[in-house]
Amino acid sequence: MRRPLCLAIYLAPALACGGAPVIEQTSPPSRALAASVSSAPSPSPVRAEEGGAAATRAAADAVMSAAQAPVATNSRLIAQRIVSPTAQAGVRERVEELPPEGIVWVGPLSGNGGRDVLIFIPPGADDSAQFRVVYHFHGTNSHHVQRPAPGLAKESWVGWDRLTQALEGAQALQAAASENVALVYPFSAGKRMEPTWRGHSNKVYDRMWMLPAPPGFTDDFELLRQEVTALLTERLGVHPSKLPARVLVEGHSAGGIALWNIARSGARSVSDYLFLDAGFHEWADGCYAAIRAAGAGARVTLVIRDRGIADPMQGPDPWCVTMPELAASWPAVEGRCADDPKLRPRGDALTCARWRELALGWPKVQAWCAAMKDDLRGLEGALVHRTKVAHGEQTRVFFGGMKIPGFDGEER
Repeated sequence: MRRPLCLAIYLAPALACGGAPVIEQTSPPSRALAASVSSAPSPSPVRAEEGGAAATRAAADAVMSAAQAPVATNSRLIAQRIVSPTAQAGVRERVEELPPEGIVWVGPLSGNGGRDVLIFIPPGADDSAQFRVVYHFHGTNSHHVQRPAPGLAKESWVGWDRLTQALEGAQALQAAASENVALVYPFSAGKRMEPTWRGHSNKVYDRMWMLPAPPGFTDDFELLRQEVTALLTERLGVHPSKLPARVLVEGHSAGGIALWNIARSGARSVSDYLFLDAGFHEWADGCYAAIRAAGAGARVTLVIRDRGIADPMQGPDPWCVTMPELAASWPAVEGRCADDPKLRPRGDALTCARWRELALGWPKVQAWCAAMKDDLRGLEGALVHRTKVAHGEQTRVFFGGMKIPGFDGEER
């Protein structure tokens, strides 16, 4: 049952709210908070008053009744918004437009490298229902959230659009599913220096997202999940028994690299990796390889727009077709490339260094590409859904596995 709306200010003093438990947060969630998730303590035994068997029996009966009483396992969901004042203005503005019956938390979390994470439980959640927890990783330029306006370049407003799609997708899934939905929406660092690329500043997207890489990188998915679990159960009223043992992670477009990084960092708490037009070379296939190597038992699902940017067979970069050709022709150009890795033997953008990398990498993905000819039907733990839904609309349409045949959302 949904309780009255409670508006709380992040980092503010504790506020009582309509008789509900007081919400208090004096600092951003940390490892200590994540480690504190636990069930309520058992009742203390009743001590019999000295003097009389009747009193002793009465106390014993009280203890027996308490032991036999059913344990309360329902959530206590309270409509509320807890938003850090340090969150970027666009995120705060977008949150203000959400239905007041929903539950929102926004603030920095260590598992996301100290950057903001938005948690949203849509209206209609049921205290007695289980939860499906969906971690959504956005694509290029979406770390910046700004309301669209006439004359504003797409890279400035696309973050608002993508966040809106995820929020609307979560609400649609909440309305359609028999379980509750919790959207977890971390924000990337955008374009940041990479420790393994000396003198290089990435100009496209955050390749280090969810991949711990000292020095200075603290992204850690398992820590992020622990922090989110603590917030859901300790701040937002979700009973621990209503949360799944493993969660779903999905990446749209360049957000697919975060999924690959989660898999190769050894995460064990993921049941499904959902690539929404995000199965570029190394990301989906690399994710699948990491899962199989670790025996993690998760499934990889690819939503592919036919002939779209992530179609490995007939898209703009049909790498499953070009890589075997490059591998076969590499011996003929290897000698010419020996002295100059920057040489472009074909006269196009392909350098000798990149040619060599793709040629030598072909054996690792040969089985994947062979299976891709039949949309991975013969590959255990993999699923492909081809669609004509536009790249930019896939988050809204397929959020959490909606409308994907064969995707049941159940734990694997």
